[in-house]
Amino acid sequence: MEEFYISPQGIEVIRGSQSQINAEEMFKLLVLGVEDWDQVPLLGANDIEEQSDWIKRIREKDDEAKLRAKVREGVLVFQPRFERLSKNVHYMRFRDIDEQGNESPVRFFLTPDHFVLLGWNGVNQERLTEWAERGILTNPIELACALGLRVLRHHQQRLDLIEDEMDVLEEEILTTTRVWHLKRIIALHRQILKLRRSLNATQSVFGRMKNIEKPEFGDLQEELIVEMQHVINNAHQTHEMIENLRAAYQAAVDNRANDIMKVLTLVATIILPVTLLTSYFGMNFEFMPFIHQPHGILIFYGFSFTIFLIVMIFFRKKRWMK
Repeated sequence: MEEFYISPQGIEVIRGSQSQINAEEMFKLLVLGVEDWDQVPLLGANDIEEQSDWIKRIREKDDEAKLRAKVREGVLVFQPRFERLSKNVHYMRFRDIDEQGNESPVRFFLTPDHFVLLGWNGVNQERLTEWAERGILTNPIELACALGLRVLRHHQQRLDLIEDEMDVLEEEILTTTRVWHLKRIIALHRQILKLRRSLNATQSVFGRMKNIEKPEFGDLQEELIVEMQHVINNAHQTHEMIENLRAAYQAAVDNRANDIMKVLTLVATIILPVTLLTSYFGMNFEFMPFIHQPHGILIFYGFSFTIFLIVMIFFRKKRWMK
């Protein structure tokens, strides 16, 4: 377990017997291991058994969520969550996401003067120091908002990657349509729907954070809500772009089918008069024009070629060959 004091002036590592917050604008940060639930200090509970019951209930719900995600495709493994454990103690879980779309939870407990983080979750002491020196970490809620903004930026990065894939896919569809393009569109559609579910759940958590009593100084929550709405709007826009991409794919497939039918129709129309002529001379009669003449076959080929030329000239004048 690592312990720190955080104030607008910076971050200070707690060493030795230091244990009390010694300034009004300071709060205590404890960073535990990802699975070190048993090391969470007593936070607002009447006794350690009551807090153990809180933690047991939280972990049981986490296990249920993981099980649902394994059974049903597209379900969020780490659903964003907000839970009021007592009047001044809250548990939160954000759903972070990397560039490959892999989920990871950001879990922490929050009190008016303590912030207990389960795992660094990609944040480090240097980043916390930077935030603190910028004066944005004035209380535990501000740290929660800073982590929330970081999660939102990761969601936005994932959205940007999806849009980049869509640009490449759209160009391929408009040039040469392939069957696997539809599978890729469906995969992108599932990704954006999952991302939207994550953002909607995260928005609910951020909205409930505004009900937590906090000191008057410091406020990242307005920035968090604005950023949240911005990312949600981008997700809606990306979703619409995927729907348009699917429509473009279907239009490309339809155009290709129309081109094939056009070629087949032209070929059939060109051959039809020649086929009629062949059928006529193929009848089993004794007396027919040119049938007993030495040059009858050449005359037949001449008729066929003439008909072919007439049909081709007619199609070209009508511009049906383009």
